[in-house]
Amino acid sequence: MLSTTDTLPEPSPDLSPKEVVRLQVEALKNNDTPYDDAGIEAAFNFASPDNKRATGPLRRFQTLFETPAYGPMINHSGATYSQVQRDDSVARMGVILKTDQGTRIGYLFRLSKQSSPPHQGCWMTDAVQRVPVEQARGRKI
Repeated sequence: MLSTTDTLPEPSPDLSPKEVVRLQVEALKNNDTPYDDAGIEAAFNFASPDNKRATGPLRRFQTLFETPAYGPMINHSGATYSQVQRDDSVARMGVILKTDQGTRIGYLFRLSKQSSPPHQGCWMTDAVQRVPVEQARGRKI
């Protein structure tokens, strides 16, 4: 969890696809720490350039979390993760989030390893799709 003295996580070549997904999911779990919508901003930091072209700028990206598809990601109560499935520069990872009401919701993160500056060598998120929980477990990713 971020403390008020921490900065938001950012892409780094040292982070694995699994770490990138976990950082985003944990930031969204604690969305308003260290300030309002910091978790959404952290997730946006890890959006690939192609993803940002489709979903950005940040203010537009924030509106995604007002939808039924992505709203449950904010302040969820827990997460379980599938194994990462990786081929060269593409990775997929399923996440099952638990809401405060006890509902389980599945998401599939698709990441790619960036080949050009400023994030060369960094894993970044190309897309997050809401999927059935069974699919998020990793059996059919």
